[in-house]
Amino acid sequence: MASPPPPPLTISVTGESTINRVAERGVLKAAVKSTGLSQENVSSDVTNTCNQLRDMLLKLAPKSADGLPPPDAPVTQFSMSGFATRSYVNRDKDGNECEREFSASTNFEAIFRDFAKLGEVTSTLFRMPHVEVYGTDWRLTSATIKSLGSESRKAAMEDAIQKARDYAGVLGRNPVAVDVTEASAVSTARTKQGATRSHYYDTLKTQVDGMTLEPEDVSYKTKLDVKFQAE
Repeated sequence: MASPPPPPLTISVTGESTINRVAERGVLKAAVKSTGLSQENVSSDVTNTCNQLRDMLLKLAPKSADGLPPPDAPVTQFSMSGFATRSYVNRDKDGNECEREFSASTNFEAIFRDFAKLGEVTSTLFRMPHVEVYGTDWRLTSATIKSLGSESRKAAMEDAIQKARDYAGVLGRNPVAVDVTEASAVSTARTKQGATRSHYYDTLKTQVDGMTLEPEDVSYKTKLDVKFQAE
């Protein structure tokens, strides 16, 4: 009598994909802050500095008739938060109350497509009173992220299929996917390592007060949990 066929084999694997691209946008993040004994002076410091920054960024972020930035605009958009104010009383080393102090602050960010101009503006902000530069985030455009999402999902699925074939092949079976769940899909900046730089990266370098401001790689990562049945 013929032996019964072996029971179906369930194989669960995780397919992964990572695709790297050089950043297409640099997001400059900074704050305007002032602290002092005069509420009027503190408020004036922050207001005047914000007006200077707004005027600077408006020149770099022109709009076309349709309200969108033209292709050659160094800055695609910028934003500033509302003022945050507070007052407080410190104490000296003997525990006695000091004069009341006041503070005011606001945060702003600007999205640059022109990295050379990003370096120039960052250098300017370093020298401006009442301005603190927090750093730069590196991003891809939404169109690139959409394209990479499709490419990365396909690559992650291919990775899962190959893993399932590796397991099933040892047993002489053929796997068929029966369930797919997207575990994660994220886009994150990744600092480039090592001393080697391509010519493309080198052309984007910008000196900022002796420091090299250079776009980082942005990684798009996808993970899929895939279940297979192998007969």
